Formats: sequence, structure tokens, C-alpha cells
Amino acid sequence: MRLTAIVAAAVSIAGCAGSGTPAPRGSRASTPSTVRAAPVSRADPSTDYVSVSRAMTEIDAAERQGELADELRWAQAAERAPQDPAAQFLAVAAQPGVEDRWNGFRDLSLQFPRSALPWVGMARTYVTWRTWDQAERAVAGALQRDAGCWLAIRIRAEMEEARGKPEAAEADYQAVLRADPRNPEAHFGLGRLARARGDLDGAHEHAAAALEEARTLPGAWALLGDIAQEIGEPAVAVDFWKGAIAQAPGDRNARIALARLLSSQGQHAAAAEQWQAAVDLKEDPESLAALADAARAAGDGATEQHALERLARLKPSADQWKRVAAIRLAARDYPAAERAYRRVLEVKPRDEDANLGMGRVHLARGDTVKAIEALRAAGAPGRDDLAALEKRLNLERLSRPDVNALQRAVQTQVDKTYRARLADVPTLSGRLRVRVTVDGGGAATLVEVLEDSVHDNDVRACAYWNLRDATYPPEKPGRYSFAFAFRR
Repeated sequence: MRLTAIVAAAVSIAGCAGSGTPAPRGSRASTPSTVRAAPVSRADPSTDYVSVSRAMTEIDAAERQGELADELRWAQAAERAPQDPAAQFLAVAAQPGVEDRWNGFRDLSLQFPRSALPWVGMARTYVTWRTWDQAERAVAGALQRDAGCWLAIRIRAEMEEARGKPEAAEADYQAVLRADPRNPEAHFGLGRLARARGDLDGAHEHAAAALEEARTLPGAWALLGDIAQEIGEPAVAVDFWKGAIAQAPGDRNARIALARLLSSQGQHAAAAEQWQAAVDLKEDPESLAALADAARAAGDGATEQHALERLARLKPSADQWKRVAAIRLAARDYPAAERAYRRVLEVKPRDEDANLGMGRVHLARGDTVKAIEALRAAGAPGRDDLAALEKRLNLERLSRPDVNALQRAVQTQVDKTYRARLADVPTLSGRLRVRVTVDGGGAATLVEVLEDSVHDNDVRACAYWNLRDATYPPEKPGRYSFAFAFRR
């Protein structure tokens, strides 16, 4: 079959993901093989293995969907047929908990010593546990009781495939199809093997056959999605991956595959939904980072922030906290933005962007003393913000020959700021007293606000930074007090 035909068939299948069956695809029961298919002996006529196999498919689908209530259905059937090994086997298979099922199968092997089904159940459990020696013994136990039990051969095929023995696995899957030509698990197994050797035609044929018989096999949907991606049909692939997730909502790998595909198609909001579902199933740094990226591309700041905060807790990163801070600053959540910027600055004290952000947070909250400090630490990125704020606060680099002259110069600047503030706060008044510690070179090393009954951030910042930046008389270290009084 040509790849263009694969696309046409893929569209047909994906288009009926919710209901119906794929269009017939001709001969799906065979793919080229260099290994002679294993024979299947005549099965015990008292056991309808096809019905048991389809029931197992139903049970598996119910478990993937979390439909635990389905267990009651099989338990009631077992109560009506206490001597029927198949009914008892399916009741155990429908139980939740792998270990409980194994114990149930072991008990059935004692209750029905001539039945192959309990051994099939134990073999299947061992394959799940990847305890291969025990799985082999359980398969042998089933075939000893019924050489025609092709269900055991199917389990053996899955084991061989998992152990990297594709030729033996293919022979066993083919043997199953001779006994049950529509067996969905065998078709899916052959589809996987075909895909592994690069046979897209064969992979598609068998995956489509599997879905034609049982649309509840998520892996078959995923396989067709994988093929569609490879041949350059991403829209079709999306439909197939959605089909896989519909059948197995808890399949994290399928959600990740769909999320990546959606992102590549520019469907960022839909991708973020799938990443969120993957994170809900299991939270790890890679998925959280992908969720944050998708949410950012989709313009979903709240989801991005939450993902980044979770990521920063699992795998602390200054860049992640910086992004969280920027989101919170844009949302005017200043306390949260400040907390996030502090996390950045704990790791990178000289980070210019973080200092700029912190300066803007302080400014938005009215703390102009801290805003000046942060904006100066921001360097070039903070230059424009700093120049505007220094102009507003009437800051200058003052230098006078003595402290009294310096007091008068600072008083002039503070009075300008005070008068500007009266326009907004006509009742503004009070006293401000500041103490400055000066070193021998005439530089202020510490500025302390001892009294502030004005309670205005701009007035206080004007006095603070003009005194902090001033040049004092050299060789006269010590502490100097400055007082400013304001009346309406």
C-alpha cells in the first residue's frame, strides 16, 4: 500500500474516532516474515477462547477508564456459574490490584487443575512484572493443560516482543491469528513489530485491523498517530493521538506526545491543556517547564506562573523565579512579585533585570527609598526609570565646605519635594530627623531616619538620598544629625 493510501485510510479512521469502525483494509492478517509461524494445536472445545479474549479486552478497557464498577458485572457472572473456569477467570481478571489478581489466579489453578486459564492469568501478571522466567513457566503450565490455548501463545508473543525477540514474537502472533483471525491484540502486536522494522504499510494495516475489532486499544490509535506524523500528516496525527487519550486518559506518554504535536502546530492553548494533564498525572521538571512554555505562548499567565512556581520548588532556578516575578508584577500583585524577585536576588544579587523589577515593585508600593537603591543596582536597564525618579525626588550630588552649608542645600531640595507633594496631600506636615555616619574620606556610610512624623515616602527619600549621596568635609569622620521641619 502506498503512503498516500495510508493517509486516506488514516483520515477515514480518525474521522470516526468517537464511533463506528474503520473501513476494511483488505488482507491484514499477514506481513512478511522469515520465521515459520508456530502451529496451534486443537484447543479444548469446552473453552471458547475467542469470547474469553474479547472479554479480557473489555476488562482492560474498563480498567484504563477507571470503571471499577465493571468488576461487579464479572463477579455476578461468576456467581451464576461457579463451576465454569472461564467465568471465574474473568471475575478475577476484573479485580483491581495486580497482586490480588495473581493470588486469585493461583487459587483458581488449584480449584480448576485441568484448566489452562489460571496459568494464562498468572503468565500475564508475570509479564506485567517483567519476571520472565516465571512467565515462561506459567505459559508452559497453560500449554501443558491445553496445547491449543492460543491465549497463552499470545502472552508468550508479548513476552518475546518485550525481550527483544521480534521474529519469535511475530511467529506467535501469526499463530494466534490463525486461531482467531480478528484478534485485536495480535494485530496490534504485529503492527508494532512492523513499525519497528520500518514497514509503515504493514504497521498501518495491522493497527487498522486492531481498531476495526476493538476501538478501545489506545496503543493502536497511538501507532497510527505515529505513522501519520512520520508521513507528514500532523492534523491526522492529532486526531489519532486524541483517540489514544480518549481510550486511556491516564496515559501520560500519549498526552505528552499530543502536547508536543499541538505545540508544533501552533495550538498552544490545547498543548497547555495536555501538559497540564500530564503534570497532574506526574509532576516533573521537564513537564512543568513545557507547561510553562505552552501557557506563555498561549497568553495564559496564571497557568504559566503556577507551573514556574512548582518548577522552581522542584528545581530552583533564578530565571524561573524571574519569570514568575514579571508575571506577578504585570498583574500588579506586588507582594508576590517582591517575593519572587527576592528569590532571584538571593542567587544572583547583581542580576540587572531582577533589580529593575524590584525597583519597579518598590516604586509601585510607594517605597521610593528602596526603589532608588534597586534601580541603581539595575545598571543600564534601569537608567531611564532611575533618571525619572531622581528628577521627581530632586536628587543631586551635593558638596559643601561644611555641614551647616550642606544642611541648607539639602533643605532646599527637600522643600521642593515637599511643595510638590502638597498638591496631592495638602495637610502634609511634621518633622524629619536623620543621622549620617561619615568616614574619613567624606563619604556617607550609613543613613538612619531617627524621626519621621511627616510619613511621606517622597519627602523621606529626598532627604535620605541627598544626604547619602552628598560629599562631606574630608578628614572629619563622625556622626552628623540633620533636622527638617514642614508646615503648611
